[in-house]
Amino acid sequence: MARSPKHVGRRRSGPRSATGHRATGRTPHPRTRHQGEATYSHLRVEIDLAHEVLAPNGLEFLGEIRAFLRDRNVEESESLLDLAAAMLHALKECGFSRVDHWEVEPGGWLPLPEAVHPGIEEPVGHLLKALASDRWQELATATAFSVRLSGTGDQRADAILRRRHREREHSLTLELRGHIPSYDAHRIVHTLRARLAVLRSQVTESTAA
Repeated sequence: MARSPKHVGRRRSGPRSATGHRATGRTPHPRTRHQGEATYSHLRVEIDLAHEVLAPNGLEFLGEIRAFLRDRNVEESESLLDLAAAMLHALKECGFSRVDHWEVEPGGWLPLPEAVHPGIEEPVGHLLKALASDRWQELATATAFSVRLSGTGDQRADAILRRRHREREHSLTLELRGHIPSYDAHRIVHTLRARLAVLRSQVTESTAA
């Protein structure tokens, strides 16, 4: 078992970046990767989210989701869809834009999005289309949302987002596969912290490439 990336698993009192700084909503500046930097073929990150669903810098497309659910008198799972949209947007910022598979529980598989040019792929847009389809009720009443995304090169991200009924905490499990430099792992967690109210993130499994 390889050593987990430094700092990612430390407990913190409030939403902070993977480097320990408070999230600002900005993507970290690229840096030069040094020879010998740790690279992983698999990372499993467990993330606990606060009841305050999103980080302060809200996203405009969430208004469309909330308006749709209010129109249909759905309130119970509103936060799950908000979280799913914010999570998809954050992962897209890190290069994970193509939806290879997604499903909800209960409800099962959702239809795969129509193929578009890689440069304009937007998972949140696909989610909004699914919500506008005849599968909207399955999305609106789901207790868990799962998605598999393709990223740069051979990188893949599998995410499972769960809503715990009548509890003040959400759970997100993120599995990263492919060639994942430690800097990319930090950047992904940092970007999630900028979009979600993260209480704690911890690497529970890691395999060196």
